[in-house]
Amino acid sequence: MMRNKESFDSGAKQYDEARLSYPDDVINWIIERTCVSKDDILLEIGAGTGQATIPFAKRGFAIHCIELGKNLADFLIKKTDEYNVTVDICSFEDWNPPESFQCSFIFSATAFHWLDINIKYKKCHSLLSDGGYLVLLWNDFPDSNNPIIDEAYKRLFSFYSGKAKTSNNENDINDARRKEILESGVFELVDYLNYKWFTIEKREMFTKGFFSQSSFLSLNQEQQKSLSYEITELFAGLDDEMKTEVNTSIFIAKKINATNEH
Repeated sequence: MMRNKESFDSGAKQYDEARLSYPDDVINWIIERTCVSKDDILLEIGAGTGQATIPFAKRGFAIHCIELGKNLADFLIKKTDEYNVTVDICSFEDWNPPESFQCSFIFSATAFHWLDINIKYKKCHSLLSDGGYLVLLWNDFPDSNNPIIDEAYKRLFSFYSGKAKTSNNENDINDARRKEILESGVFELVDYLNYKWFTIEKREMFTKGFFSQSSFLSLNQEQQKSLSYEITELFAGLDDEMKTEVNTSIFIAKKINATNEH
């Protein structure tokens, strides 16, 4: 099987159709809390097909995106053609910034956990100007308590020896994220928001969302074909419209300057 973080590129179309964007209230809160300037270039890590890119671009920000997947990047480039957005197709770990590149704002939306922990914080720290911000966002979905959805995940993870769907306890997840930021030693956590909202999707779109997960996309074609038939039949028992709770968690971390390090 391919590495999970690379699997998204094989399902770029499903990813683009099914992945949720981020609420206006969240984007506005980030801008207000960081006072990010439109005179600067924002750096986005793992932009996907623009779920967080476009909300910032629509507000007039210039953004340089790093995206590992070529197919995902192709969608991103087409969707942001009218905005001040540029894209480099490579991993963040391997990305070589222009000489003397620095910015005051780096963000990553539901992507930062894929990066090498031994590289990502130190590299972000080196790319940020003094007092710059690293903003990390995630869209998380609480446990559904729906037996049909639980059965779908049971079948999905039957392809993975010893793996099962973990509980989406928001406190545990966000405590681990907070701890990782602080243990980096190069950032301080200055603000945090857990924003709860709901989305209503047609069953077809909910199904596409299931198939856009890395755990599904990492399966081989034969496994995907077999499982997609099973899941589609299984999800026929769901309501025509699905109301789903979403927790958007935002961590605003500030670069610790050399003079402030202990």
